[in-house]
Amino acid sequence: MHLTDYISAEDLRALQEELSERYGLNADIMDADGKRLFGTTWGNDLCMAIRDDDKGFGSICVPAGQMFAHLMKQGKPFTEECDAGMMRVSVPVVVDGMVIGAVGGCGLVSFEGEADPFAIGMMSDMDESTAADMAKKLEPAPDGRTEMIQAYIRKRIEELRK
Repeated sequence: MHLTDYISAEDLRALQEELSERYGLNADIMDADGKRLFGTTWGNDLCMAIRDDDKGFGSICVPAGQMFAHLMKQGKPFTEECDAGMMRVSVPVVVDGMVIGAVGGCGLVSFEGEADPFAIGMMSDMDESTAADMAKKLEPAPDGRTEMIQAYIRKRIEELRK
């Protein structure tokens, strides 16, 4: 079974947009292999700049994506931080014990944390001061926000299923 057998592609695309607008996520919908179905809906400029930087993409985004795909396959909602200091929130979609995809996004900064311009500068070709300027524009997520996002995603998945 594929995710689009469970929820229509049109509804999944709309949910991706909704999550980006509502929570400021770099929202995405993943298939069972951890591949994006519809690209990324950008919630902040810093993540987009890291992703557009070949070195940053290879040293920050790729390892984070591999870790997130591994966590997704465990079938439980998770929140995890990437090497740039930003969080991914994800809710795997499980049908009859099988993970068929995930809904979520990244680019949030925890209430107690911050994006790490030094690490971003070291792991990309982006200037640390440029990363710091972009990081200042990120609002920390209030305590409990990730759990609220996960609950909302679970609710929307149930509402949208075929």
